Amino acid sequence: MKILKTALALLMLGGALHASPEVSNGKEDLRKLPSNYDMIVAFYGRPGSKALGILGHYPLERVFDEVKIYAQKYEKALNGTHQVTPGLEIIYEMATVSPGARGDHVLTLPKKRVETYIEAAKRNHAVVILDVQLGKKSPAESIKPLLKYLHYNNVHLAIDPEFYIGNLTVRPGKKIGSISGEQINEAQKLMSDYLKAENIPEDKILVVHSFTEHMVTHKKAVRYYDKIHLILNLDGHGSPALKVKIYNGLYTENRAAKISGGFKLFFRQDHPMMTPRQVLGLEPVSNNRVKDMPKFINYQ
Repeated sequence: MKILKTALALLMLGGALHASPEVSNGKEDLRKLPSNYDMIVAFYGRPGSKALGILGHYPLERVFDEVKIYAQKYEKALNGTHQVTPGLEIIYEMATVSPGARGDHVLTLPKKRVETYIEAAKRNHAVVILDVQLGKKSPAESIKPLLKYLHYNNVHLAIDPEFYIGNLTVRPGKKIGSISGEQINEAQKLMSDYLKAENIPEDKILVVHSFTEHMVTHKKAVRYYDKIHLILNLDGHGSPALKVKIYNGLYTENRAAKISGGFKLFFRQDHPMMTPRQVLGLEPVSNNRVKDMPKFINYQ
């Protein structure tokens, strides 16, 4: 489904992230996951849809049993030095070929279904990441209706630029979409301002998915915002050797000091599937290995 992902084209972050007066004053704690998470291992997909990832293959309670098994695999690989939190990354707004009644090319998950999964995740000590595929809506427009879910202490947000068509005249999926550093800032600011206005104590994560260089433009414009922790997730499938090569190109030592890394695996498209120790850089793939350990690992 992910077009051109077998190529795993490079996403170059390009330069440092900058702090501005309204932003974070360069707080070190924003350069990694919030303090209550050492690492997150999540299943990706949409409830009820087997075609969109592993999350849709299991009923509600079973999915938590399964993702906990994977989280435990990573804890074992790390010899218990990290607490690995299980999670679900749920496609909240799914891009569609049809423009729909609103003309925005997205189909929204019903509120009741969202809250059911969030409450079940709380019972299972898991996180929920609500993902938006944008369609015609900007990141800020897509994020705004989700702010209310940030009152749940286990909820975070994600943006997938692939299906963003903005002012284009094509449908989602005909052309790989892109968003700018400025648009990422708008989404971060909405989240940061909301957390402050609502006196929400927890810091929150914003995941940005990418698998080509141009899916995030004007990267030098990206800023740090109070209480918001960015993850750039390598969202592509391919051979283990290629995935490691691309990941190391993305997350140099310099970049890893500024932002958390994410690593996505695909059950159907990755051949062979990398082991947790390979993903973590504890064992090599061919003659190479992951140099900077990802903090967010997700499976589709």
